[in-house]
Amino acid sequence: MMREKTSKLQVFFDETFENDYIENCLIEVDNKESEIVLSANREGMLYLINRLIELCEHNKAWSHYHLDEAGMANKCNKPMVISFIKED
Repeated sequence: MMREKTSKLQVFFDETFENDYIENCLIEVDNKESEIVLSANREGMLYLINRLIELCEHNKAWSHYHLDEAGMANKCNKPMVISFIKED
């Protein structure tokens, strides 16, 4: 049931936004003293949402995305990884 919902969500997202958000995407990861802060503009948030949907859709343990300057983040002083944990 959940797999069907994530598939529908991915289709809805793709049809609604296409790739309009990618060009102006801004994502930053900042290492503060006691926490890591993930910041993004509207397009960056949409990009992150789509990556999270894709992780759910892929449904494989340890599927992941890197948030660093070589990957998704525009500015990053502490690399971060978003990883999927598959429950049995």
